[in-house]
Amino acid sequence: MNTSVTDMLEVYFIAGTQDTDDLPVVLEQALEAGITCFQFREKGEGSLEGQPLKLEEMARRCQALCRRFAVPFIINDNIDLAMKLQADGVHVGQDDLSILEVRKKVGPQMIVGLSTNTLEQYEKALTATGVDYVGIGPAFQPRSKKDHEKVMGLDTIKEAMNKGKAIPSVAIGGINETNAASVWETGVDGLAVVSAVSQSENIKESVSHLKKASDFHK
Repeated sequence: MNTSVTDMLEVYFIAGTQDTDDLPVVLEQALEAGITCFQFREKGEGSLEGQPLKLEEMARRCQALCRRFAVPFIINDNIDLAMKLQADGVHVGQDDLSILEVRKKVGPQMIVGLSTNTLEQYEKALTATGVDYVGIGPAFQPRSKKDHEKVMGLDTIKEAMNKGKAIPSVAIGGINETNAASVWETGVDGLAVVSAVSQSENIKESVSHLKKASDFHK
């Protein structure tokens, strides 16, 4: 995987089996359409949580697809699984292990992402050792996550970007092809989407619109 962290964030697809009827099929279509990164996030109602063998099997299927398209494969929260599969990276939240502990476990090569949901958390992440990129949001009301954090809004995300870009950032939360251009205007390095791809009736078109938004911004 030779993609830079900044480049991989451009169109960052996040999903698990709870988000779609057939994750491998949807992921393959998304990869063909041009997503730049995939995060395997298996959580919540309808997911494979509590079924470690099935969860690992699904993760391996998704990883194999990502490898075929040379797209980074990130695992959400499950550090042990990420290490077992030698994933390209792991993404953790504010309530998980500290970044120092995560980095100590995974070593120097694995990509480590951190979610930030307030301006204060983002500023703290800028000076944290071991973070390769930050997720920031929710930008809008998420469709895919019931227990989401308070919506930050674009003005706060833009304020965060103005405080410094020491670490690549990807916006998340309710982003779709109709509001993507306004998210790019905040200064983030990429868009993270769930429902915009997993529930799309035309994945190729949806990803194309997200990319057009990013190309327009550049």
